[in-house]
Amino acid sequence: MVALALLACGTVQGPGSLVSTSPEPAVPVGVTVYSIDERPEVPDLHGPTLDGGTFRLSAERGHVVVVNVWASWCQPCRDESPVLVRVAAATRMSGVRFVGIDEQDRDESARDFASAAGTTYPHLVDADGSLLASVRLVPRSAIPSTLVLDARGRVAARVIGPVDADTFESLVRSVVDSESGRSS
Repeated sequence: MVALALLACGTVQGPGSLVSTSPEPAVPVGVTVYSIDERPEVPDLHGPTLDGGTFRLSAERGHVVVVNVWASWCQPCRDESPVLVRVAAATRMSGVRFVGIDEQDRDESARDFASAAGTTYPHLVDADGSLLASVRLVPRSAIPSTLVLDARGRVAARVIGPVDADTFESLVRSVVDSESGRSS
């Protein structure tokens, strides 16, 4: 396992009515890349989406999937959103799928944010935090965070905190390349 520090960023908390303001332990910020034989599993995340549909993560098996945890009230999420949109567009032809997990947000604010950001991928609604709580690799206070899953649905890379475009695209492309090499 290789860990690279990106930046030191404090815990992001939402409006008091949406997220507990109780202190949590410090969350290490950075990138973790898992070797193929160390890749952890994630639960089959599923539920309603912001657009009124439903989504099930296991339906995306066979594709590299990027799972991004965000909230409209999170400024680092707002800052990171153009990076996600850009990398989603740049990797679409490689079969990469994206899904957001909108964390403890107001539906209208979340829909407005996703629309303004220009995202075209589904966003799971996690109004009570239970989806994020089921993903043990991502601390509940670590918003934004991103997982890059391999085609078998295992975590190839984890980002705690916002990520810059070059680092993020490199992570996604390296997982795509490793999957391409395995299927050859």
